[in-house]
Amino acid sequence: MLTDQAIVAALRAARPRDGYTVSDVRAEDGELGLTFAHAGAPSARLRVRLPSTGAPQWWLFAPPEDATDWVGQFFIWTDEEVLTGGLGDSRARVDVDGVSHVVAANYGWQLSDPREHDRFTALAGPFGWHDGGRSTWTDGSVSVPAERELEVDGERFLVSVRGGTTEVTWLTGPNPGYGFSSTLASSGRTTPEERADANARLRSDDERMRDELRSFLDEIDPETGYLRDD
Repeated sequence: MLTDQAIVAALRAARPRDGYTVSDVRAEDGELGLTFAHAGAPSARLRVRLPSTGAPQWWLFAPPEDATDWVGQFFIWTDEEVLTGGLGDSRARVDVDGVSHVVAANYGWQLSDPREHDRFTALAGPFGWHDGGRSTWTDGSVSVPAERELEVDGERFLVSVRGGTTEVTWLTGPNPGYGFSSTLASSGRTTPEERADANARLRSDDERMRDELRSFLDEIDPETGYLRDD
């Protein structure tokens, strides 16, 4: 069983990072806190919620086998953030009890540019780029796989969801690899919460997707197997 205590112990036992330091590892009430320091940039503390809280683990790209695996995936995420200027001006900071913090987001560490933050929030979706490395959540619900097959009118399709983009491949069509894609549009007239909700519907509403697939098939030229020219 993956426990918060095991994760903290694995973090403290982990090898030093290349190019930056991690210190003051602590966990309390399901929240993990760490301090990051990198040459030429002010240090910052980061707080993330641990698996016991049921919160999405945005840094995971696969279900962790144990605490050491969880920590390994977590550090791949922090490596990318710190070594791409994560402690610099490109990331947002908040002051908590006089200590400067960077902020975890579904796409990485929160960007300081509000428009870019909104854009990446919508693209990454509520569970992050890799679905949080999980398919089953602590409340027993099951999230839709990032890739799944759907059948419509005897035709099979592969539906892949990555952030705000849905890609569809017509598996039984006459032209290998042919299909279509749609992207969750970012608009200044919608809130990040509304875009996240729309992204969740993309992942879970099979009936809506089947309607789109039927519309796609209706527009196919039977002689070519491609969409009819307008």
